[in-house]
Amino acid sequence: MVFKTPASGFKVRAWLLTACVLIIILPVVWYLSIKLEGEKPVIEMDEIRGALPSKSELSGTVVDMKSGVKKILIQLIKDNKEIILMDQAFEPSHWMRQPSNHRIPFTIPLDAKKMDISDGKAVLVFSVWDHSWRTWWNGNRIHLEKEISFDTRTPVISVLSGQHYINQGGAGLVIYRISEPCVRSGVFVGDEFFPGHSGCFEDNDVYLAFFSVKPDQDPGTNLYVSAVDDAGNASKSSFYYRILTKSFKQETLALSDAFLNSKFSEFESMDGWPADGSTVDKFLFINQQLRVQNNEMILNNGRQTDSKIHWEGAFLRMPNSAPMASYADHRLYSYNGNIIGEAEHLGVDLASLSNASVPAANSGKVAFSGYIGIYGNTVCIDHGFGVFTLYSHLSQMDVGSGDMVVKGEVIGRTGTTGWAGGDHLHYGMFVDHIFVNPAEWWDPSWIKNNITDKIQSAGKVKN
Repeated sequence: MVFKTPASGFKVRAWLLTACVLIIILPVVWYLSIKLEGEKPVIEMDEIRGALPSKSELSGTVVDMKSGVKKILIQLIKDNKEIILMDQAFEPSHWMRQPSNHRIPFTIPLDAKKMDISDGKAVLVFSVWDHSWRTWWNGNRIHLEKEISFDTRTPVISVLSGQHYINQGGAGLVIYRISEPCVRSGVFVGDEFFPGHSGCFEDNDVYLAFFSVKPDQDPGTNLYVSAVDDAGNASKSSFYYRILTKSFKQETLALSDAFLNSKFSEFESMDGWPADGSTVDKFLFINQQLRVQNNEMILNNGRQTDSKIHWEGAFLRMPNSAPMASYADHRLYSYNGNIIGEAEHLGVDLASLSNASVPAANSGKVAFSGYIGIYGNTVCIDHGFGVFTLYSHLSQMDVGSGDMVVKGEVIGRTGTTGWAGGDHLHYGMFVDHIFVNPAEWWDPSWIKNNITDKIQSAGKVKN
């Protein structure tokens, strides 16, 4: 028989008491540590850019990953008037359920007119509480104030230029004044947007926008001036215009194996070249994929232009040259008697003697000088406010990007680089991002009636 000593019995009772205390106290301490947590909620506001227009939205998320969001109060204070935008309470999360109040997104529509809010500064006041037991069960609270402003007035557009007659494939100019600084303004021609530019006139509120009508845009195409201010308020203004129809030539060009094989080697290093493809596959790569890439590369120059008119008078045509192809000719390509492709010719081909000198058509800054696929060695000149000239298939380039050139200065020599069947100059023009008919710009009367007279009558030009 074994007898327990009083000491050993005491130790057992002490251990049991300690275990009971720990079993009871530890969960209580753990529970209180959660309920008495001291971390404040976080307000994640979506960015508010500039002033708010007449109709807008206020959005964001309130986050409290511990005890959860208890209440959100959002107020707008304007001219000593308090408007409650949101006042909502949320039930505490249950330990047996997935928490639903740790992240509370909100979207509040703001209608300045219905809310009788005038333009000017206002204050957004955010107050958020969580379910913590701190501060006598009131919870942790965050208070945030954010200054905003309202601008509900749309820009006023006044068109200063008069009548506008534009040829299909041709260019035009609209001059207008806007009543306030805008993040974007310009001319829409159908879905095509041409940005306006300030800086030509001493009055910086006066803008000019060169634009073009594509060859396939008909006389019913809608044209108007558009302006959007910093708050997003938008306005439109119509102006008198008339689109004149033009006919464009269509021709079929027969492709020989001799020509194709002599040219393919120039493109073999291009990404995507179908080395194992057929002759037709290789032609289609050049005429479709590469043509699109090259046009984009050229026209991207139009997005960054000098806010100054570098040019003066009619543009020069390469001297002693014969026209070999016209703007907007629709070309069908045949091979072994079958039509295998088509393309629009977006410039004028001019031929003279081999390696003939190529003059700058007008003064400007060289925006690009280098090799561009089907265009070969190419020089692109920025004449200011989105007007550019293009010189392609050159055998030699005598200018580099950033160089300033004057009207008539030799910039290179004709050649056969790129997709060229013989020595010639491919001469093109584009306005912002659309190729236009260069022949208009060779005509002094067209320049006077459509460009310079409008500029002179619109206001005092900066020196």
